[in-house]
Amino acid sequence: MKFIKVIFLFPLLFLFSACGGDAPETMDDRTSEEGTGEAILEDPNGDNTDNYAIDNEDPYLISTDGLLGMTPGKLLADFSAGLREGKLDTPEGEFDVLYIDGAEGEELGYLVPEPRDERMIGEITITSSKVVTAPGLRVGNTFAELQERLAGDLEVYGSEVEGRTYAVSDGVWYRLDAGNWMQDVDQGSIPPDTKVIEIVLPRI
Repeated sequence: MKFIKVIFLFPLLFLFSACGGDAPETMDDRTSEEGTGEAILEDPNGDNTDNYAIDNEDPYLISTDGLLGMTPGKLLADFSAGLREGKLDTPEGEFDVLYIDGAEGEELGYLVPEPRDERMIGEITITSSKVVTAPGLRVGNTFAELQERLAGDLEVYGSEVEGRTYAVSDGVWYRLDAGNWMQDVDQGSIPPDTKVIEIVLPRI
């Protein structure tokens, strides 16, 4: 399965690159003690962060054009003004990334170059609740909310190497604050209140 192969290649990518309702809670830490603790969600939800409240003019809407026009496979040079070089500390080590800044300088997430051609955008990872997907989901939503909104169009996978858990729908990966080292994950085994801690646009 293509998705599974990409999950297994995810750490290599770093090495090569060296309805309606209240908004999700603002979290001091994006993961629990059982999670990875890779990053901190410092910015509270903004003005338009009700679940499923979609504004087509929202600059932080993930659409067919990706986020702020950025999608995996596009030229990095076309978006250099909105990118900032930095380091990402993970349990696997420290890696070079390009952080994505919003209009007010807030950090929306980060990306890594495509390892086969570093001129191109590889994988994009969203860490801010200011970014919303087309179905109206954000970092901070629960797994139950994903199931409710995405209904039958949702599959869950684990990664044998990193123990990460992804709920996948329409080419978007919602990373959950749960550890799974098996490829196929029974959705019933995931607590409904498990949080989305990242949203990933995978490399193509």
